[in-house]
Amino acid sequence: MIKVLIVDDDNLVRKGLRSMLPWKEYSMEVVGEAKNGEKALEFLAAQKVDLLLTDLAMPVMSGMELMRAVRKQYPHISIVVLTLHQDFEYIQDCLRLGAIDYIAKVELETDSYDEVMGRIRGRILEEKTKNAALVITDEVQLTNNRFYDAVPGQKLDDASQDKSFLPTPNNENLLADLKKQGLALVWVHKASEFDEFLENLKRAALPPARLTAFLHALLLGWNRIYASVTKQQIELPEAFGAWFEVEECLRKARASLAAAIGKPQYSEEVKECIAKAVQAMHEELADPVIASEMAKRVNMSRSYFSQCFKDMVGMTFNEYLRSIRMDKAKEYLQYTQKNMQWISEHTGYTDQKYFSRVFYEKTGMLPSEYRQSAQSGVQMSDV
Repeated sequence: MIKVLIVDDDNLVRKGLRSMLPWKEYSMEVVGEAKNGEKALEFLAAQKVDLLLTDLAMPVMSGMELMRAVRKQYPHISIVVLTLHQDFEYIQDCLRLGAIDYIAKVELETDSYDEVMGRIRGRILEEKTKNAALVITDEVQLTNNRFYDAVPGQKLDDASQDKSFLPTPNNENLLADLKKQGLALVWVHKASEFDEFLENLKRAALPPARLTAFLHALLLGWNRIYASVTKQQIELPEAFGAWFEVEECLRKARASLAAAIGKPQYSEEVKECIAKAVQAMHEELADPVIASEMAKRVNMSRSYFSQCFKDMVGMTFNEYLRSIRMDKAKEYLQYTQKNMQWISEHTGYTDQKYFSRVFYEKTGMLPSEYRQSAQSGVQMSDV
């Protein structure tokens, strides 16, 4: 988890940032708040922090002064600036002081939370990759252009002469296709599809930092399915030293997903159908989702679909649907200030009272009680 400290002199802004942004989905956790730079430094002296999100205009110690101090005392901490300004020169000043990115407050007013969080996480991963020593045997540092050729035990001179891999230039259409292929999960149960996914990903020839950020974006989709079945998370490194490490991690991720959503006694075709159904359920949480209709969509009979689903996923279709809806409701309650009617509708319940009853049966708490409990566990340096 990336540990985050929010610094702003406006208490409502701090609370809003903590509640609005989907921190958990991007492997981040808000561990504290501070109302000025001085309080932030006190917090940093006592707590581990990976990301500092700070306003600039604050009393006692400004954001600029804080950034200078943090760069000197805690050079490992990534800094993102929260600003009202869109002036290019002003933003450049912030970047020169060591900020990896900035958030214009107008972005938060347009609900572009995923775009903001994805961009920030990508920048953090890029910084970590830049600073990481990319090493193979004999502790030889890899250069980016040799990233894809290196194999365990191979000398760099040998790797640089390997002409079997000729990368193709990457483009946005190719990345969109790769994302679609990665999230479809057909490759989980089909070895040929997995091999094709690896080959396409390698030939995209993404720079290591961008490749890492791309895989972490896919990981969010994989974990929505994996975590709902196992209550655990698949994890990927925050930086890769060479392509063979990427392959190894993806093979482990594939094995984990296959164990979670498929049993060996079923054919690859059946496994693929159930994987598609599970993916569709996650994508259509707010819509009416019925087992008989889902069975038709994946070309299976209702009874056989229900049997296969329970065997592979470990619970019935309706039990699984309720479980992932409640998990999503918990996220909304913890990380947003959306009202109960909105949350119930966006998790597939048109009747708010029924939603509250189901939530209570599942958690032992009313939604309002869960929100209060979940949002009260963050440390604050100015309280």
